[in-house]
Amino acid sequence: MHEQTRLREMILSHWLVHRPQTVEELRRSNQLEQAISEAAERTSDLLYELLSVKKMPYQEAWEQATREWAFLPTEGPR
Repeated sequence: MHEQTRLREMILSHWLVHRPQTVEELRRSNQLEQAISEAAERTSDLLYELLSVKKMPYQEAWEQATREWAFLPTEGPR
């Protein structure tokens, strides 16, 4: 459970810096916690698959999993 909590904190920190508009929209619609939970769960699931099933090296698996679900690209101007 500790790892999941740490991942959630990392996701929120990243989103606050790189996706502030998205965070604000999710907060306004009361969906921020759900979105963070889903991103953390999907990241964890993909990390498990890459490490256990595909036998990918940890750093490579971590980078791929977080890039796909947790650490989204920076928002462009709206």
